[in-house]
Amino acid sequence: DRVELRVARLQDPLPPGPFELVVSALAVHHLTPRGKRDLFGRVARVLPENGLFVLGDVVVPERPEDAVAPLSPDFDLPDRADDQVRWLDACGIASEVVWAWKDLAVIRGRRASS
Repeated sequence: DRVELRVARLQDPLPPGPFELVVSALAVHHLTPRGKRDLFGRVARVLPENGLFVLGDVVVPERPEDAVAPLSPDFDLPDRADDQVRWLDACGIASEVVWAWKDLAVIRGRRASS
């Protein structure tokens, strides 16, 4: 009774929240770096203090030979996981990579106290 699924485009305004948990799986890599930073800022605004954001997605791997996910140019726009952690941190979501394999990563972040 406390869970609600929302489906929308990543560029659309987010519901007003607050939300204790925001999850994105295999979607954010379609945004440009600017679009990712914008989305992360909007996520930060709907998370309460200690709210959790979990991002599982395709990333640019450290080693070029680890790029194994089939991607389409101009549609798939992954960025490095460490860049995304930095962008999340800048929005007030203290983040870390908690799992990575080749060009896939899971990033977990908590909304810092105001």
